[in-house]
Amino acid sequence: MNRVPGAILVLALMLPCLPMAASAQSLNSRSPAASLKAAAGFGPLVFCNGWESNVISCAGGTAPETPPLVFLEQLSPLPAQTNGSSSIQFRAGWPLIFRASVNGNAMQGIGRVFGRQGFELLNYAFAEVGQGAAIVFDDPDGIWSFTFPPPPVPRDEFLLDFYPDSGDVSGVVDDVPSDQSSHDPARRFALRPQVGGPLPQFDPESGNSGSAIKDGVQFGTDDDFPGLVILSNVGVGIVLDSLANGWNPVIPRQARNLAGLSNSVGYELSDSLGRTSITATMIVPRFLFSHIRLQDSCVGTVTFDGNNMPVACSDAPIQRVDGGPPTPYIDSNRNDQSLVELRAFVVAPVWNSVTNRLEGLDTVVDMNGDGVVSAVDASLMGREVLSNEVVFNFRQIGSDVSSGRISPYASIAFCNGRARPDPVGALGAGSDFLYDLDGNGYGLLLMAAICPGGGSGVTQPPR
Repeated sequence: MNRVPGAILVLALMLPCLPMAASAQSLNSRSPAASLKAAAGFGPLVFCNGWESNVISCAGGTAPETPPLVFLEQLSPLPAQTNGSSSIQFRAGWPLIFRASVNGNAMQGIGRVFGRQGFELLNYAFAEVGQGAAIVFDDPDGIWSFTFPPPPVPRDEFLLDFYPDSGDVSGVVDDVPSDQSSHDPARRFALRPQVGGPLPQFDPESGNSGSAIKDGVQFGTDDDFPGLVILSNVGVGIVLDSLANGWNPVIPRQARNLAGLSNSVGYELSDSLGRTSITATMIVPRFLFSHIRLQDSCVGTVTFDGNNMPVACSDAPIQRVDGGPPTPYIDSNRNDQSLVELRAFVVAPVWNSVTNRLEGLDTVVDMNGDGVVSAVDASLMGREVLSNEVVFNFRQIGSDVSSGRISPYASIAFCNGRARPDPVGALGAGSDFLYDLDGNGYGLLLMAAICPGGGSGVTQPPR
């Protein structure tokens, strides 16, 4: 492949730097040219209407710290700014959009990552779709090392890489080369939860196993914006051990990075505020933010009829939600809504000299043991946090898609068809499962599947 001769690093065509529309509290106060190994300083984390932000507008606020290198904002859903009301979303189909912006005076320029473009008469190193690029904060030796083939110099750049892509679809091989480390199917497949949510490792009802496809849809780091981290405190956002080992939360607590389920990434070279911005869009797949529940409707001693068929169980039904302790199961207590706390921030990639690739952050560990997995923990893991942390609380409805039961350890979602984004007939995603929690050999009494009637109509959205 041809690569641009001469200067590879080109300064973005910046307009005069204007004040940012909103400033954000820095999780990592530092000079743009500081070494990646420099110590990070943390100020108090202040929440203001769902944002960790400039606290001047908050009651009793104090002066903000120096703005971070990257300003992360949530473009959709619209976060509450003044009245504290909670956003309400359906189980799938809504856009989750983040924009990460860098002021022109905080960057040296944009560098081509493993250049995939022919000769540029003006020596532009800006990326098109399917090409790699990076916002470069510092390059100590002044030699850009991400050419192809690479020069014999250390990877000393301090950067934020991205790979514009018009769209990733589950099961469809990605036609955009993107980040060379992110299309490692076996590695990414291992990040999937064992059961529940989109893209489970296997379907316990049919016994089918998932397949590792180079489709760019995955748990963990996103293939197109590896620095973005999206965490949630419900369902598949929580790392649990296997069902065979008790389906308990891993200790210390861990959270999966959900950014890998983003669909598209684009960037603005220079906006009206003199910033270069990277925008990641996810059309939320089914059950990504749903509680995952195991329910056992046959608990205790089992009574059999004359044909040796189970007809009654001695104890009340129980359930486990998101790996929590067993609790009483009440049929009227639908697993329909989730109260979700979503956190998002941006970290710098780390060059792995063994695998010869930039590494993102697939999981975050609760390093300080406070029960909340956040950007603070990412920093304590030794990762460079580049941005403020967005904290978004919302309510999701619609996870209870069926009241049918068909077999032990079956997803209750079967009445409503196979859950996207997996192809129809491959794997069944879900949020509610039948399972023998007490080990008596039965997770339910034999019964016919009863699917509720369908139909069309008009429903007023909850407010």
